[in-house]
Amino acid sequence: MSASDQARSTQASWGAIALANLQGWFPENRREFISIAVLYASIYALSGALETTPYNAHVYLAQAFLEGHFHVDNLPEFMEETHLNGHKYIAYGITPALVMMPFVAIWGLAFHQSLYFALLGGVAVAVWHSVLGKLELQPAWRHMLTTVMGLGSLFWFYAGDGGRTWWIMHVATVLFLLIAIRDCVGKQRAWVAGLAFGLAVLSRQSVFLGLPFFVGMLWRDDRSQGGLGVAGKAWRFALPLAALLAFNCFYNYARFGAPLDNGYARVISETDTLAHGFFSTHYLQENLRLYLFGVPQRLERFPWFDTTMGGFSIFISTPALLLAFFADWRARINQLALLAVLGIGTFYMFYYWSGFTQFGCRYSLDFLPFALLLVASAVRDRWLEALRTCLLAGITVQVWGLFWWMHKGW
Repeated sequence: MSASDQARSTQASWGAIALANLQGWFPENRREFISIAVLYASIYALSGALETTPYNAHVYLAQAFLEGHFHVDNLPEFMEETHLNGHKYIAYGITPALVMMPFVAIWGLAFHQSLYFALLGGVAVAVWHSVLGKLELQPAWRHMLTTVMGLGSLFWFYAGDGGRTWWIMHVATVLFLLIAIRDCVGKQRAWVAGLAFGLAVLSRQSVFLGLPFFVGMLWRDDRSQGGLGVAGKAWRFALPLAALLAFNCFYNYARFGAPLDNGYARVISETDTLAHGFFSTHYLQENLRLYLFGVPQRLERFPWFDTTMGGFSIFISTPALLLAFFADWRARINQLALLAVLGIGTFYMFYYWSGFTQFGCRYSLDFLPFALLLVASAVRDRWLEALRTCLLAGITVQVWGLFWWMHKGW
């Protein structure tokens, strides 16, 4: 065989492997997957994402990447920014900008950020439906839990309320966490989980505390079933994750001269002085009260409650989370999911900022995929009526939030 024939044979082999990996990732029922994605994307679009938003900093950042630099000197003055050496920079996670680059290359600053992330929100719900299929839930529970995420949780509000630059970071985080989780409960290719988890981290850095979930889920030697050993999965997971983290460090270094300086402290220092710093036990009591027991402000007439911009309990914003306490704690996946919820949640308990301006507690979206795994375990083949009640309550809360924010012009 000639060298050229060998090269073509090698290319064909690698192409076949890549195609097999990509085909294997898609759900068994692609029509169902696409239908769910389109359905929820349409709901999110009609909820408010049809309107363009002026808070589209990631479109400007995507354009900057395409132009070969990291500064966003044309960013409107009403956006959060920091200044250094005559340039403007933003401190937001970069994943939304990365996934918009191909489209910003075509439409420029006119690209419809809100509608695009409504679409990605629909894809996220479809991925969750696929995860539930991998967990082998019965159809009635699977469809109900899909609707719990899509309409009965805070995800509806943040995927449908106008696609603001702060909101879309949460949408991207949920999407890529679910993709990573799906790989862990499915064929465990590991590189898919590593890549997706890395993109989630580059969107919201706090979710890095969910790393033990993926390490624990991939820590299984399945070579006897034709899968990978622990070592094989370890490097396949680590390489794409490390590459993304390295790029993020380079991004920070190129802007501010330090690989771990994302610019956020600079933005805050230009507008506020924190007496207790970014993290302190001083914030713990108030954050616990808000996340667990916070209630909306009472009104004397319809709709009887004001969402305010300060947030309220996660158990009001997503009532199904109450069921998570009844998960099967003997199962490793639930132990690891709880560890992720506690890790990310604890980060925010000591954090100076609760997420204001917000509906509910928007930071809770960063651990929502792990919490939903616990809910799925709790109601597995039982408590369908309880789940339905939580779903209806959750839908009511999201409709109220979307209506009230539209009414108030927030």
